[in-house]
Amino acid sequence: MSNHHCEYLVFRCMDFRIKGSVLGDLLDGAGIGEGNYDLVACAGSAKDLLGREEEKNFLLKQIALSRKLHQIKNVAVLYHDNCGAYGIADQEQEDEIQRNDLVKIKGIIAEQFPDLRFTAFIIKGVLLGDISLEKIF
Repeated sequence: MSNHHCEYLVFRCMDFRIKGSVLGDLLDGAGIGEGNYDLVACAGSAKDLLGREEEKNFLLKQIALSRKLHQIKNVAVLYHDNCGAYGIADQEQEDEIQRNDLVKIKGIIAEQFPDLRFTAFIIKGVLLGDISLEKIF
């Protein structure tokens, strides 16, 4: 068991438009400070928890490993607008679907890891580069 601890595991989309420094500032503003989280980046963030079993299992394994190795207490999922993994042109429709998916993902994580707290955000303004963070729950 490691002596290295952090509070969060953060799932984010791999999208290059969300620069690391910008992501760091957004997370810091949300109370998730640099050096206090493990980071998983993949297309669509944690969207694959709703997909095929092997993809779901991969993401659940990341949570289990982060909890085992770094004793995390929280999982944070960051979605963003204009996400290619969702491929939805209508911004309102994308927002509604992402919010519904976040509710489902929260349930999956709660079922698998009832001891972990869950937080979800949507990064807004990615297309125009005017980025902000909206907390969903």
